[in-house]
Amino acid sequence: GSADDPQKVFRKPSPPKDKTVNPAGTHWHNHFKFLHPAHRKDANGRSTSHPDYDSRTLRVDKEEIRRVRGSKLTPAQEQWWDIKARYADAILLFKTGKFYEIFHQDADVAVQVLDFVYMKGCDAHAGFPEISYGQFCDRLVRAGYKVARVEQTETPEMLKERKNQAGKGKKPMVVNREVCSVTTAGTRTFCFMDDSSALATEGGMGAEATGGIGPLIVIKETLVESNGSCEDDGDADGDDGSVKPVCEYGVAIVDAVRGTVTLGQFADDVLRSRMLTLLTNFAPSEILIEGGANGASDTLKSLLDSTAATSAVPARIGYVNLKEIPPRSNALDGEARKKFDRPTPTIHPWDVDETLAELHRRSYYPRASRKEPAKYDKNDPGKGTARWPEILRSCVVGGASLALSAFGAALFYLQRGLIDDDILTMGIVKAYIPPAAASGHNAATEMLQKLSTEEQRKQGGIEVTDGDQEESSAPPSAPSKPSAGIDFTSLAPDEAEAIAMEAQIDHMALDGTTLANLEILANSHSNTAAGSLWSKINYAKSPHGSRLLRAWLLRPLFRKVDIDRRADAVEELVSGGPAAALSEARSALAKMGDVERLLSRVHSMGGAGAGSDTSSGSGLHPNDRAVLYEDDTYTKRKVGDFSKLLRGLHAAAAIPELFEGVNIESGLLAKIVRTKEAGGCFPSNLVDELDWFFDNFDSKKAAAGQFEPSRGMDDDYDAACDALERIKRELDDYKQEMCSEVLHSSAKHAWKYINTKENSKDKYLIELPASISVPNDFFVKGKRGSGHKQVNKYRTPVVEGLVQELEQAIDIVNACKARGMQLIFAKFDSMRPTWAAAATATAMLDALGALAEAASQPGFTRPTILECPPDGKPSVTVVQGRHPCVEVTHSGGDFVPNDLSMGGTSSDLADESRVLLLSGPNMGGKSTLLRQ
Repeated sequence: GSADDPQKVFRKPSPPKDKTVNPAGTHWHNHFKFLHPAHRKDANGRSTSHPDYDSRTLRVDKEEIRRVRGSKLTPAQEQWWDIKARYADAILLFKTGKFYEIFHQDADVAVQVLDFVYMKGCDAHAGFPEISYGQFCDRLVRAGYKVARVEQTETPEMLKERKNQAGKGKKPMVVNREVCSVTTAGTRTFCFMDDSSALATEGGMGAEATGGIGPLIVIKETLVESNGSCEDDGDADGDDGSVKPVCEYGVAIVDAVRGTVTLGQFADDVLRSRMLTLLTNFAPSEILIEGGANGASDTLKSLLDSTAATSAVPARIGYVNLKEIPPRSNALDGEARKKFDRPTPTIHPWDVDETLAELHRRSYYPRASRKEPAKYDKNDPGKGTARWPEILRSCVVGGASLALSAFGAALFYLQRGLIDDDILTMGIVKAYIPPAAASGHNAATEMLQKLSTEEQRKQGGIEVTDGDQEESSAPPSAPSKPSAGIDFTSLAPDEAEAIAMEAQIDHMALDGTTLANLEILANSHSNTAAGSLWSKINYAKSPHGSRLLRAWLLRPLFRKVDIDRRADAVEELVSGGPAAALSEARSALAKMGDVERLLSRVHSMGGAGAGSDTSSGSGLHPNDRAVLYEDDTYTKRKVGDFSKLLRGLHAAAAIPELFEGVNIESGLLAKIVRTKEAGGCFPSNLVDELDWFFDNFDSKKAAAGQFEPSRGMDDDYDAACDALERIKRELDDYKQEMCSEVLHSSAKHAWKYINTKENSKDKYLIELPASISVPNDFFVKGKRGSGHKQVNKYRTPVVEGLVQELEQAIDIVNACKARGMQLIFAKFDSMRPTWAAAATATAMLDALGALAEAASQPGFTRPTILECPPDGKPSVTVVQGRHPCVEVTHSGGDFVPNDLSMGGTSSDLADESRVLLLSGPNMGGKSTLLRQ
């Protein structure tokens, strides 16, 4: 820029005026040189031009603030700047009483994005009430900003008590405040404080299908050198004709809404075909790549920029540097600080060893042994991971270093956002490998490829699991692979290798370019779903069913036996008894809502944090200490989510009964709609399990804040209640024993326990007249009256021991009552495998039902898939074919059907030619024929 460029030269504006609304650009923060881009520095003193500059931190010059303002900062202002120094890239919503206040440069954003008006004063200042947090946070995030919610975690009364305990020296002058969440485009969990209306139109996976709510994707890239040169050698093909890899990627995909993590590692070609496919499939809201001079390549950055530019909902692209300074917790509780603070001030997010050490330290996943402490052994990475999610453990043991490196950067980002517990403790880790376009597989990649294939087979219905067994689509008497029964010795080596490779293929490979050119997910004009193939088949009734259908669309089945198996199920659902049952089932599916999202929410509301249990795990997250004023509203939202989940699962529980007695020929359909007892995969005891929650959870009382736990919700609560009953019986038995065997007979009527209420001090003192002789172990704790009316208050060793047990039990009961609904949420979450099995079955039925609905539309017919042995010739014959997405021509006339005949043999009716040359004028329908 020129010498007059405002980004290069700092010029102070005219000073602001007190007690008036000052215009933008004149408030005090515009006078601070350390905030100007040309002078701004991060916590390490690096300028914005430095390749390792950290935009997350800010070096605050408090001396300059005091000098410019002409006055000292108040304790609250000091607190604001201290937090801003650690969260410089976020808009701070600074809680003061019932309002979120926004100051300085953040207020400029609020005025611009939220249409706020500056408040009077020299400091830029705006704000809104707590109840409006959800809507304004949503608008800021959609505008591309990160939002840090700063809550008061101490009341004025608690501050006063802290002052009294401070002793000599400087006393605290302001209530403690902590960052409770950092919300970004890709880390939105939609908790009870958020505006969940953005999810109301959800119908798939990815930003385009979820109102702009896509996942977070973290990418680790390494370039592959060949013959001393890197990717720009101009030769994209290997010696064997395969596509030569020029780079390798590790990816971590975080779906914060549903609490899932997907890991992948793969090689890619010079065009980055597989990365483009991944971005097209997942449509992320936010992407993180490695920053710094040696970070992500310019090629990857260019690909991400171009993808964002052509997306209906552009992804936000950010950086994670090789070294980062994680924000330190300012909790008053030392245990909380110990949990949330990393062991060292500076960390290496992309380092695999640091990542694994942190996963062990925080105990996100179950320990291999409760007796041994969770500790990472660099010489034996797999030690202590026996109970971790299978795919994550396989990455550790198999050495998938790039995938784990990306996961490490994602972990840093989730921890910074304070949602790591919510997501990782769900324990859902998946594998994903894009369709192959480059060679260069290593052992780690092949391991992930195998796990990804297994997962896709289950997702595609090729193998339907009920938790104990799995069913393959191939009949026992028929070969499931094209290579079965082939004499490979009679074939040429290249032909034999091709047949063997084909035998391993379950799905067709649709890369990002193909998905765009065929307009599978979005049209090429507006990048929206209108007019795409997806828009023509998405008749799903539930969000989780829609996501599964989309996954099927992106990975079409390859084998004839698998295609016919799914088509058999669809055909059976089009007419007859199964169709009638499906009609009723689709009404039930429409009532389910997004079960996967709600299961994640209940998990979070149940307080299932990392390494926590019902007695000691709560209260460490800053959200648990936040002073909130809209608790009644938040309670209603929590109850609403839980009730919606119960009703949705209850509606789904009726599905097996709807299909009971219906003759079903399709093995896939029968597996989905039958219970496990009947040989299917639908949970058998779903109704009984749900009835317990309906009986023990009164949603009206819970919404009114009157919920109290009942027996069966929590083991500790049940044990404590049992202990209270037992101790009271033993106290009564002790009284009977002493009065009948030790004391004078008159003691039986005179003996009285006092202070028996739960909140009483000196519980269960024994009152007896002083005239009654007592054993030596009766110790006088007090007395009342005098003379012959004197009554002594005794304590004995037996009662002392029972009272200690009593108080411990009372503490547990009260703690459980304080947790309230958290107990029933935790119990529900402990049964998640049952609910997840129901979600899987209903998603598959919903996806099949959507295909059946599409198949019943006029003009659709079931294709006949032919066998094509290795020595045969492939063929395709289409009679009166129509493009499914083109109902009328560009001129407004009717679509003219096309016949197509290719391949086969001369004895067939089809043309033996395997290549068709299309010619004709522009807009003549050439591309339409190709796409159909």
